[in-house]
Amino acid sequence: MADQPRRAMQRRAACAMVLALGAGQVGELRAANPWDSDPAVQEVLELRRQGIAAMTSVGASAASERYSSTFVANTPGNVVVTGEQMLERFARGTLSYASVEQRLEYAGSHGPDIVVLMGEEIVVPGPNAADAGKRIRRRFTDVFRKENGEWRHDLRHANVIAVE
Repeated sequence: MADQPRRAMQRRAACAMVLALGAGQVGELRAANPWDSDPAVQEVLELRRQGIAAMTSVGASAASERYSSTFVANTPGNVVVTGEQMLERFARGTLSYASVEQRLEYAGSHGPDIVVLMGEEIVVPGPNAADAGKRIRRRFTDVFRKENGEWRHDLRHANVIAVE
C-alpha cells in the first residue's frame, strides 16, 4: 500500500511528460513543429512516449525501450553501455526515473530508416538511482533506426547540464 502514493506520483509525472513531449514545449503557444507532418517522426515520438510512460510507472523493459540489436548509449555518467547493459541497470533499480520531461528542439527523418530526436530533458531519478529525487537537466540525442521493419532505439547520447 505504501507504493500507491509513489505510483500515483509517477503516473502524474508520466502524463505530464507525455503532454510536454507531444506539445514540444510546455506552456508556450507557437506554430506547428516542422516534424508534425513527418509520419516516421510521429511513429517514433509515439514509441518514445510509450517508453517514457512505462519507464516512469511500471519500469523499463525490453518491450518498452525497443532497443535495436546494436543499441549503444553514451550515458550522463560518462560510460558507454549496450542495450543489454542498460536493461540490466533498469532491472537492478540502479537506473530508474520518477519523472522524465523532454523538450524537442529537433526531430527529423534522415532517409527512410533513420529518425533523429534532439533537445533538452529534465529527469528526476527514482529511489536507489544516483541523485535520487533531484531534478537533472540534460541535453540528449536519440537515433531510431528501422530494424526488421520496426522502429528501434539505436543510439543515445545524454549529458548533464545541471543538477538542481
